[in-house]
Amino acid sequence: MSQQKTYTLLLVYPANQLRQGFLVNRDTRYQPLALGILAALTPSNWKIKLIDENFRTWRYYDADLVALTSFTSSVTRAYQIAGEYRKKGIPTVIGGIHASMMPDEAAQYVDVVVTGEAEGVWAKLIADFENGTLQKRYDSILSPIIHSPKPRRDLFHPGYIFASIQTTRGCPMDCSFCSVTAFNGRHYRFRPIDEVLDEFEEIPQQYVFILDDNIVGYNTEARERAKELFRGIIKRGIKKTWISQASINFADDEEVLQLAAASGCRM
Repeated sequence: MSQQKTYTLLLVYPANQLRQGFLVNRDTRYQPLALGILAALTPSNWKIKLIDENFRTWRYYDADLVALTSFTSSVTRAYQIAGEYRKKGIPTVIGGIHASMMPDEAAQYVDVVVTGEAEGVWAKLIADFENGTLQKRYDSILSPIIHSPKPRRDLFHPGYIFASIQTTRGCPMDCSFCSVTAFNGRHYRFRPIDEVLDEFEEIPQQYVFILDDNIVGYNTEARERAKELFRGIIKRGIKKTWISQASINFADDEEVLQLAAASGCRM
């Protein structure tokens, strides 16, 4: 039996080199959760390296495939890094909010653009690479229920004060100043609570940022789901201090406030 070919995947989380912004303080740096999830979805015949410019400036690391994610504030840096690999003929992939909103621009600087939530297309992208049929663009379709694997937390830099976790995606508010609806959709989508709690229990950090764009949602179903999550944290004895994001209706339900506080919410 022939041995399966091995590859090296480099994941890069670029940082703006001109303005520090949130990087000034360690407690406002947040783990690149999406890259950790993609690492978890990558087959075992791939060696994976993550370079995180939140802590260490990028230096050339040889790889068979390079994948980057970026906000608008750091996309110029992402394009710069991708360019160094393209000079050597190494395929580059970019995803994230900026590339999803500006795919034609991104396509000028990388070989492959992924739009939307990359979990839905990552397996195909990797298979296409191995078969020599890599496409220039992969458009992900939103899944109604999020079954996200536990991220490869072993790849994250140990200097993070806050761990990151996500329990829902999407927001129906469609605010004019916000990109969430365009990227994650208007439908409020849940991860199964047991999956969230299992992952919560494995987080080594004391402080956790729940990345949900609106943890309490906007209707009775979403509010009751938030309560169930908070009760689960309490029942399992998960002693973490967590923060998240929510719309102002979070304060409309006294029980939501009480359960959130009892489960470790501090902001």
